[in-house]
Amino acid sequence: MNTRRKTMDARARRGRVAKLLLAGVLFVGLFIHIGMLAGISGETKRADALGREMVELSAQRDNLEVSLSMLKNPERIAQLAAQMGMQRPGQDAIRVVSLPVAQDDAQMQTAELPGGEGAVQ
Repeated sequence: MNTRRKTMDARARRGRVAKLLLAGVLFVGLFIHIGMLAGISGETKRADALGREMVELSAQRDNLEVSLSMLKNPERIAQLAAQMGMQRPGQDAIRVVSLPVAQDDAQMQTAELPGGEGAVQ
């Protein structure tokens, strides 16, 4: 009877140890799962923030492109030049000079201009 009781006590202890081990494994698994979910949640928030930043930067880029196109408007440039007292050059103020390009003298070329000699660099 003593042997039977010892056997039952040993089985009961093994059963309790198995239950504690199973509970420990489940507890550790639960903490790992919660940690992973927290990490995923953090990454999701970061991705959402980056998405919002991308939308803002895209809108800012579009606004800058519109501003740039307005600044490059030839009519606006002509109006500003006129306000500063500038005038369009006449035909006699524009000269086209064709110079032969020599391989050994590529740094500086000269052209004879009315009233003296000028250098084109």
